[in-house]
Amino acid sequence: MRFDKSKLPGLLTTLAAILVPGLALWLRSGYSYGAGLMVLGALCFLPRWVRYRQSNGTWLLVALFMGMAVMWYFLSVLDGGTGQFDRPVKFILGAVSLLFAMCYPPTARIFLWGIPLGSAGAGFMALWQVCVLGMERATGYTNAIQWGNMALLLGCFSCIYAVSFWHQRSLLWRLLVLAAAALGALASLLSGSRGGWLALLPMFFMLMVLVRMYRPQYFGRLLLGCAAIVVALATVMAFIPRVSERVDEVYLDVSTYLHAGNSNTSLGTRLEQYRLAVQMIGEKPLLGWGMQGYVDEMHRRVDAGSYGQSIREYNFIHNDFLDIWVKLGVPGVLLQAALFISLLWLFWPSRRRMALWPADSTPWREALLLRILGSLMPAMYLAFGMSQQFFVHNSGIVFFVFLVVALWSSLHGLERASGAVR
Repeated sequence: MRFDKSKLPGLLTTLAAILVPGLALWLRSGYSYGAGLMVLGALCFLPRWVRYRQSNGTWLLVALFMGMAVMWYFLSVLDGGTGQFDRPVKFILGAVSLLFAMCYPPTARIFLWGIPLGSAGAGFMALWQVCVLGMERATGYTNAIQWGNMALLLGCFSCIYAVSFWHQRSLLWRLLVLAAAALGALASLLSGSRGGWLALLPMFFMLMVLVRMYRPQYFGRLLLGCAAIVVALATVMAFIPRVSERVDEVYLDVSTYLHAGNSNTSLGTRLEQYRLAVQMIGEKPLLGWGMQGYVDEMHRRVDAGSYGQSIREYNFIHNDFLDIWVKLGVPGVLLQAALFISLLWLFWPSRRRMALWPADSTPWREALLLRILGSLMPAMYLAFGMSQQFFVHNSGIVFFVFLVVALWSSLHGLERASGAVR
């Protein structure tokens, strides 16, 4: 039996898609393997996909990725030389990979397995680092905050995956995916990434809206489930000393900052940065200070004693929108907002969009799941960015961009199979 070479690009995108979340958090630079494979496929099969007719939504994402590349070129000016292109290139490669993956979309049911795989891997990595190596916080192979937030995202996605196919899959399958979800949540807790836990609020709100749309009879159960999750998390926090200490530090850090002006703590530094950002934005709200201008002015004010020394070591503010606004002004804020709003609009599972498939069929459930996860990506990243500049780090960019590529192209594959698109 001869191998059909025409299927090779689709197999490659499927493998790349499953590797993006599947290896992201438990291998060194694990988020890069799937991304690299996707880029390699895009280059190797360029003549085959370059003339493919793309949808308007895809071109919108490409334009936004390219816009983000330009923005991060200016935000990386202090890196100098080729380092200034490091972050922009990742957005550009993501745009190219998206065009390739739309021509040869991944198989959704296979790609989705990468989510619980990555969530479980993060949990086991966290247990190994904390319980075996004795580390104070689980960090994977990157920053603890980035790593913990991405683990939380995969844990939440795994839980939604399990619920979406609850009655269609075996008991063993449900137990495995729920265990993966629990391991992802545990990884987040052991990382001590407190700010990321705020992402649960928009997630719960969006799920409530969707349940009211499609399964109103289960709305009460969802509320009970959310309450049970809150109780479970509170219990875990109480019985894991490292986690409870991190929670207690929130009150202590804020209290000492407000009453004693102490900015030499994790939250104190952030609050001091926010105070500086608000003042500087008020002085140049439209076009901002520029990257170099912000750093120079921040150093001047710190050296003058107007702000605490703790913020001097950071070239960025621990808040996505404040950081962009103070440096690039309103245009930068509008671009970042456009990216998040567009993703929510493109992925939102309206009844009209879901009418392509018979209700409750397997393709319908897969499409609904992909749309829910795609809608949650900007909501959760927005929450993550409230206390951390997520796109400063390579992991934050690559994981976001290529997971969006995998979700959007997999959804396109389902729509193409339904006959709704070419």
